[in-house]
Amino acid sequence: MRKFIAVTVSSIALAVSIPAAAQEAGDTAATEAAAIDPARLEAAKSTVDYLFPLGTYERMMKGTMDQMMDQMMMSMGNMRMGDLAGAGGVARSDMPEGMGEKTLAEMATEMDPHYAERTKISTKVIMDEMVNLMIGMEPAVREALTNIYARKFSVGQLTEMNSFFATDTGSAFARDYMMVFVDPEMMQSMMSMVPEMMQAMPEIMKKVEEATAHLPSVKMPDNDPFASVQEVMDEEENSEDATDWEDPDNWSPEDRELVNKLSADSDTAFEKYYEALEKAQKNAKAKIANGK
Repeated sequence: MRKFIAVTVSSIALAVSIPAAAQEAGDTAATEAAAIDPARLEAAKSTVDYLFPLGTYERMMKGTMDQMMDQMMMSMGNMRMGDLAGAGGVARSDMPEGMGEKTLAEMATEMDPHYAERTKISTKVIMDEMVNLMIGMEPAVREALTNIYARKFSVGQLTEMNSFFATDTGSAFARDYMMVFVDPEMMQSMMSMVPEMMQAMPEIMKKVEEATAHLPSVKMPDNDPFASVQEVMDEEENSEDATDWEDPDNWSPEDRELVNKLSADSDTAFEKYYEALEKAQKNAKAKIANGK
């Protein structure tokens, strides 16, 4: 669940930071920039100063963004498991009885009574870290935008834009040009599209399957990361090439108790379980190597 939250929040944060896509120009953009008229570049720098001044990402992502993320995560938590499963091609009839009508938040709370508080804290921490990341990217984004504007617009056009941005009305527009993407109304509009997208997803996935039907089936790894923990442990225990240090019988009672306890917990403890598993195997391996 923590991974789901992290990926979701990070994805949304990146989505609202639209100009970051300008960085994808890479070496090609740098090569093209060398051929741009210096006068156009100079004019474009002023344009970017108006539309995307330093500190823009911090303005976009701090304060109101935290509140909006909380609201968005709450909205996602209110989505029913049946709808989420349907987006992945799983029919409600194939789910355990009653699960399809439960919301994501209800399911998560059953596994983790502190789900709501954990989600709120996780969202805040992730957003703060995303702000730092985006601030670090900002100079490169501004440079890319300058090159793009310089290539797309003439000196005359850029000068006219800058003259408008220098007026009271133009300045007001430029100052909030990027902020509209994180305006509560815009974010609410984006969230209102989610149910419709979820409903359309099964049909979209069906078309994807039809379009890729001529390709060989995907070969799944021996230890499917999405399989249950117990299944993975059973496969490893019964595997012919399993080594002694992977055998729980060779672990210390403390390691075995910790692994068994964590494997029974919710997926909020999934990462800690694998840390304990790795430690247990490492300890057993060292013990066997020492002949004890």
